[in-house]
Amino acid sequence: MTKISISALTMALLIRRSDAVCEGDISLGSTCDLAALETALSGSTCTIDLLFPEGDAATAVQELCEYDAPTQFVEIQGTYQLDQRSMNGGGDVKDGENTFDIDVARVKRFIDNEMNDQVIAWPEYAQKEEYNLANGYGDNGYMPNFNIDPDAEKGSCKLNTAMCCFVESQFADFDDNSDICRHDLSKSPQSNHIKSAWSVFSGDESSHCVGFTWEDGDIYKGNTLFYTSLYQTVVNGYMGNVPGAPMCACVEQMPVVTKADCVTSTGTDLRYTFSVDATTGDVSASHSVAMTYGDCG
Repeated sequence: MTKISISALTMALLIRRSDAVCEGDISLGSTCDLAALETALSGSTCTIDLLFPEGDAATAVQELCEYDAPTQFVEIQGTYQLDQRSMNGGGDVKDGENTFDIDVARVKRFIDNEMNDQVIAWPEYAQKEEYNLANGYGDNGYMPNFNIDPDAEKGSCKLNTAMCCFVESQFADFDDNSDICRHDLSKSPQSNHIKSAWSVFSGDESSHCVGFTWEDGDIYKGNTLFYTSLYQTVVNGYMGNVPGAPMCACVEQMPVVTKADCVTSTGTDLRYTFSVDATTGDVSASHSVAMTYGDCG
């Protein structure tokens, strides 16, 4: 399981110095991996060895493709703490002292300027690596709400399905689309800090639930997660969690509900590019894509 780390980010973003013969942009097409790069360089005077003179090109390319090319989820709000608190139903938007418009301004800028032309990576954080490895959550940096590591003893996404359930809105118009039935609090201890308990609900509580599912290898699932969570807060004002449950998590950690709207995200015209800085020789990765978001029922 590949993981994001401080060392990986440093290597991917800062130190890939290439030979001077390798300059400018290298188009990889719709796939970002070593094979695509080798194909792109065939017939060129620039070679893999010249592009990565420090060796271990496979690792360098993997890090560039996974951590430099896409938008990391943490870049949208800025910190792991903000992401974790938001997904649990708190954070500055819900509990802060500023106005709603101020608290959501950064995410709104992303929606207005980047959401439709960026691949968003599944949330992963260097801060979680040591804790996860030591506590049965696997050799990864996933937050507990969205641990997709299939080998983790305490992985939380075996069903490849995630959901958000909001209980209030900043705006007057709240679409109460679901009834909350019950919740096994032991399924989400990292969110509620409770070892074992049950909650049973009357069904009279207001709630709006929305979710999605994904296939293994879906590179756009981070986009769909963003559309399911932070986008709903900024655009519709939805916030707040069902008591004892996270606001957003893989469905194994969420309450049993009567209904959840379904959303999707699709990318077209995906193209990856490696760029070599003519002055420093550093190699960076980027991409272009056209994203569309919609409802699936």
